[in-house]
Amino acid sequence: MMRKCVSFILRCRLENVMAVGVSVLLLILFFTTRLFRSFDLGPLNFVFILLPVGILGIKSLLSLLASSGAEADEDADMTKYLASFFRPLFKIVRDWFPFFLLSACYFSLYGSLIMRINPHLADPFLSRLDAMMLGNQACFLLEPWIRPWITDFLNAVYFSHLLFFPGVALYFYLIREEKIFRRLMMGYLTIMLMGIVSYILVPAVGPEKFFADQFTHDLRGQALSKDVAYIIDVGRVNYDCFPSLHVGIPLLLALYLRDFRKRVFVPTLIYVALMSFATLYLRYHYLVDIIGAFVYAPAAYLLNDFLLRHWPGERILKPSTTGEAPGQVELETKV
Repeated sequence: MMRKCVSFILRCRLENVMAVGVSVLLLILFFTTRLFRSFDLGPLNFVFILLPVGILGIKSLLSLLASSGAEADEDADMTKYLASFFRPLFKIVRDWFPFFLLSACYFSLYGSLIMRINPHLADPFLSRLDAMMLGNQACFLLEPWIRPWITDFLNAVYFSHLLFFPGVALYFYLIREEKIFRRLMMGYLTIMLMGIVSYILVPAVGPEKFFADQFTHDLRGQALSKDVAYIIDVGRVNYDCFPSLHVGIPLLLALYLRDFRKRVFVPTLIYVALMSFATLYLRYHYLVDIIGAFVYAPAAYLLNDFLLRHWPGERILKPSTTGEAPGQVELETKV
């Protein structure tokens, strides 16, 4: 029995195994830390994945409704009809649910769970590293350059993180590049899990809160900046500084776009540079957090491919080794 269970797990999709594994660990943490009563999911927690899923679901539902009349006239078996009707929606849920689940858990848990596990803030250590590299904190060095229009622009850049990665993943999904989509999303899962472990080991609130009483210039922008800043403050997760996933995730995406869409590789790197500057200017991260992102993203890229190559349920090869056209990748899933 045990051998059959292990065999089944090894033949499943890797992202499903990772999602279930993380969920089980989180449930254990809920009950062992008595936090299960505070598991509260707000609307902002679902932005990452729920928006693409909603768009895809509406698209499939409309397509199915448009073709359902012809099928019904043929007096097809009701069971088969319902199965064919809901199969596309089931596929969407299967493809996107592990990533939605992990994102929802990430955004909902890190209010007090980290402090229950590791109650020692790392801000003093991270700020000392910045002082060693820069002679001061980046947030203080940038204060003379604060302008309302710069604040507005960089707030928009920072907020765009919510839509950038899922938007690109949605693009590949809509054009039916499922192999590329899965490789992107597996990389996202990998770097998210690496980030979660790092946030538990190195919890920090960031310069905005740690140096709150030492700033001499307010980050004042126009109406747009105020609205965006409010949304960010409401939906922001505590203690998630090192590394900066706002930088790490776009950088990871840039590495994949280098493989699949070389034309947008350089623009994506420019976006990464703007995001890096925005996190410093807006006082959300230390410089060492951004350096950490430039280590974590390549590590996740390599680790993801390693896992996909060696997991029994997957087979993945880089484009250069398959002889296929650029942007193609060979991926075979057994189950």
